[in-house]
Amino acid sequence: MGKTNYELTLERMPAEFLKYDQRRMIDGFHLEHDAAYLYLPFLARRYRVGRQSGVIEWTENGTDYFPGGFEDSMTVYDLLCCAKEGRSLSGRFCRAENLPGAAYGADPAKGMMNPFAALCDRAPEKLARACRELGGVDMGMGELSFRLPLFDFLPVIVQFWSSDEEFPPVFKLMWDKNTLQYLKFETVCYAAAFLTQRLRAKMEA
Repeated sequence: MGKTNYELTLERMPAEFLKYDQRRMIDGFHLEHDAAYLYLPFLARRYRVGRQSGVIEWTENGTDYFPGGFEDSMTVYDLLCCAKEGRSLSGRFCRAENLPGAAYGADPAKGMMNPFAALCDRAPEKLARACRELGGVDMGMGELSFRLPLFDFLPVIVQFWSSDEEFPPVFKLMWDKNTLQYLKFETVCYAAAFLTQRLRAKMEA
């Protein structure tokens, strides 16, 4: 069976990464680094990128490293290679489809949030616990609202409302309005998918 487009894309990315200025990445994001790797925290994991290989790996215990998956690796590659110069956060949040510069009506999480909302509806306390385990801070707004560090310098807000007799459950991610200075719109979709994967894993642990 042939490789998927996702697998082929991920295989190409290490070589693409090596074309970019690593000093710019280090200085721009204040990355921990040594001769072999660039390091950055990403949703309660420690990621490293090989400076000679471009390969991404992650660890949770600081000892055992595993290959990055598609969504998390593509998010890291895009952030380090393509973030805009002079980027800064606005402190104001909106849904991804309302980010300045996003295509009208585009929704990077379409088809992904409803099944996850149904899972959260069965155990909202597990979602709250998962948010805390990923470094989230309770914002004390609505039924459930946590501010999570996607990266140390790029927050995302998780919001949830349980179902009732009239309305289904709602799970939302809110992004800083300047997120597209850090990630391309397509990559926001990857980051959203990875975040929900991490939350689900924590909820089911």
